[in-house]
Amino acid sequence: MDQQSPVHEIVSVLWKALHDLGVQPATDDVERWGFSIHGAISAPGREYHNHDHVIALTRDCEPLEVIAALYHDAVYIQVDKDIPDLMRAELSTVLDTVAGGWKLKPEAAANQVTADVLAIFGREVGDLVTPTNGLNELASALVASIQLATTLDRNRRLAIAACIEQTIPFRPDPVPVLRDRLATLGLAGAELEHVVTRALRLGNRDVENFADNDAARFLDNTWKLLPESNPALHLPHVYTVGDYRRALQKMEHFLSALPADRVFHAWGDEPSAGVHARRVARTTGNLELAVRYLRAKLYSIALVEAIAEVTGGDVPLDFFMGGAKIDPGRPGHDKAKRIEQFLPHLGSVKSLDPPLHRLLQDGRASESSFDTRPSPVGAYLHSSIGEATMMAGVDRAKRWWAGASDAIGFLASQPARPVAAICRAAAHIMDTRRDRLRMLADRLEQN
Repeated sequence: MDQQSPVHEIVSVLWKALHDLGVQPATDDVERWGFSIHGAISAPGREYHNHDHVIALTRDCEPLEVIAALYHDAVYIQVDKDIPDLMRAELSTVLDTVAGGWKLKPEAAANQVTADVLAIFGREVGDLVTPTNGLNELASALVASIQLATTLDRNRRLAIAACIEQTIPFRPDPVPVLRDRLATLGLAGAELEHVVTRALRLGNRDVENFADNDAARFLDNTWKLLPESNPALHLPHVYTVGDYRRALQKMEHFLSALPADRVFHAWGDEPSAGVHARRVARTTGNLELAVRYLRAKLYSIALVEAIAEVTGGDVPLDFFMGGAKIDPGRPGHDKAKRIEQFLPHLGSVKSLDPPLHRLLQDGRASESSFDTRPSPVGAYLHSSIGEATMMAGVDRAKRWWAGASDAIGFLASQPARPVAAICRAAAHIMDTRRDRLRMLADRLEQN
């Protein structure tokens, strides 16, 4: 099959799914709906919730799942900062922008097409909805039902809305509640169970990367989420050490508090008990390793941030680390100085965890738009002082970030030789701070 552009692919997949359902809407309508989906998921800043993710979800599944997958990430307020322009006409009939979020208008309950969506999501007119309580999924389901109102019958629209509702992630078992709501709307028997099973299946597929057998691939997807929730990272050569640390800290806080049994769900025989148990077990392992990896990176960036603060203040990360993160077209890119070139060997601790060290040293599965794959300073510290010291250092850094200490106090509490080595290596990169960095290194080693 010939390669298609993203917009062609979206329209073609939507067209085929509708025809597989035995309906034949006007070509102009299918194009308009496809263009609106493509415009929404192509918004700047989308690194994970984008075309590739949506199309991946449409493969090898039923037509109603395909349509739900196409629409499920159409609205993503955290990144887009507003509802998509090409869906504004539909959504403005049911949602009002108010302080703190969006409010459901009376019109949303007056029309059965949208009233059904509210019922599936357990929402009522006047409710304040935000990105943290299901706004994105609700708005995506609303626009799908509005656009397809005259093309698909009520039960098919209910099925699509149910699928999108199940993509609200990380909840205690949401399936029984969905089933009860669908039953209240008149679904029963085998059709009800099929709608619930289909919705559960799409919800699990939406988060399937959490159960990836390769932790590096799991972390790839985690890394794509960072710039979506941290706009400063959209400028990869400009964001500061502090910007980067805050992004890592938010992700570490989230993943460390996420129970593995809130990622995947089961209902009846979907999936089998064995498949569900393996998913939860794999998710548990991936989360545990990801949190350790993030804490190792947090420790290394804490030292960098403290060194920068003591020697003059926050700086762009490139200014401290040297070189260019991702700019292969730039002349001399491969000859640019990097801080790791100047780090001396300090010996290695005996008990290194191979999977964690491999992630730090070799990196995630692929490059990101804002960061290098390997973590050279993190790998250096992991090898030099070991994981236990790094983890204790993260706890100390969190106290500093919370205001219970200061940068120099944090540095003084950490192993002097590696911290001094980073200072001296940075002196080769930051000419304007060379003397202050060397003085700081001498001061730390003399304590």
